[in-house]
Amino acid sequence: MSKIYTTLKDPTDLRKHLLSANIGVIELMEDLENLKELRSNKHHTFLFLKAYMKEITSSINGLRNRFPHLKNTEEEELKKEAENINIEFKGYVKDDKEINKLEREMFILREKLKDIS
Repeated sequence: MSKIYTTLKDPTDLRKHLLSANIGVIELMEDLENLKELRSNKHHTFLFLKAYMKEITSSINGLRNRFPHLKNTEEEELKKEAENINIEFKGYVKDDKEINKLEREMFILREKLKDIS
């Protein structure tokens, strides 16, 4: 076997390019490992959430079973009674005059802010 010798133009540039390519490959491998770890964490989190959702649904079903059950006729009568009752909460209902007054004050304040800006 004979040996073949060749000369390379700019061997330092070639080394730099090879090293930079290797660095890029290593960074990609690190990103891949991070992605695998994220996928694993995501999978475990979804399993954790799924278990909690099962626990919540079983608790809700248990509560539903403990509440008294009404027959349809009793339920319909209660709905009719509730519709006939007209209760007005004065503490929660604002007068139209008060609302209009507040809206005017808000408009005036907004105009002042526009003038300042």
